[in-house]
Amino acid sequence: MGNANQTYTPMTDLTIFEAADFRFSLIALLLQDVPVTVDLTHVHQIDCSCLQVLLAAHRSGHLTVAGISESFRQKVMQLGCGELVGH
Repeated sequence: MGNANQTYTPMTDLTIFEAADFRFSLIALLLQDVPVTVDLTHVHQIDCSCLQVLLAAHRSGHLTVAGISESFRQKVMQLGCGELVGH
C-alpha cells in the first residue's frame, strides 16, 4: 500500500455529461490504493449523477472531499449525505 495522497481537481461542473469520465477518473485513482482528495474548488454545479459517484467513492473509505462551498454543504446535508462533508 502506498502512502502518497492523490488530489483530483475537476476543472468543470459535474453533470450527467461528465459522470462517466468522473467515475472512471475516481476509479483509476482509488485503484492506486492511496488516499484520494477530490477538490471541488472549481466546480460550481454538481448534479445527482455525479453526487452519486462521489458518494459511492467516498464510502470506499479512501476518499475525502475538499473545496466545497457552503451552499453545496447545505444541499448535501438536505439530501441526507452529510457523511460526504464531514457531518
